[in-house]
Amino acid sequence: MMDILRVGGLDFEVRRSGRRQTLGVTVDRTGALVAHAPIETSLEELSDWIQRKLLWVHRKLALKEEAISRVRAPEYVSGESFCYLGRRYRLKLTEQQQHPVQFDGTCFTLRRDARPAETDFRNWYIATGSDWLRCRTEILSRRTEGTPKRVDVRDLGFRWGSCGKNGVLHFNWKILQLPARLIDYVIVHELIHLTALNRH
Repeated sequence: MMDILRVGGLDFEVRRSGRRQTLGVTVDRTGALVAHAPIETSLEELSDWIQRKLLWVHRKLALKEEAISRVRAPEYVSGESFCYLGRRYRLKLTEQQQHPVQFDGTCFTLRRDARPAETDFRNWYIATGSDWLRCRTEILSRRTEGTPKRVDVRDLGFRWGSCGKNGVLHFNWKILQLPARLIDYVIVHELIHLTALNRH
């Protein structure tokens, strides 16, 4: 019987081997997650190890999803879903609303005449992400000695975040699609970089 291990809201198929000596995680071509382990490794030990690798796993899933989206671009039609803080929300098209893209906590709404919709969605993530990330960074900076001069949200390609020498923290707008606990991990990671810069 195949073991399925659930960690951080993700399901991993557990594959054991008598030849294997290390733990590993792979994302197959369909996007399914596979955890590889020696026969004697307990599920608890494997779960703890995967927990520490979740950011890497989400990065790989994001790259996989981005590769798929290049082939099948979002259509921005009613019923399509988009991620925000680790959860998927349905999209509804509407005839009239103040902003091209709005979010009420239960679904996204897109004004039907909003074009290009891709740009409007990216702008929504950047605007919303700027406020959200500033608040989280301010809270998390109390745990470290680093206080950024500014928090900037933009497209960083394949990077989740970066720390500038001028004390500015840059975050990829796509980070807003990750679960909040993983975003916190990225923020703390960049704050640690900032603390190291301040000491030099």
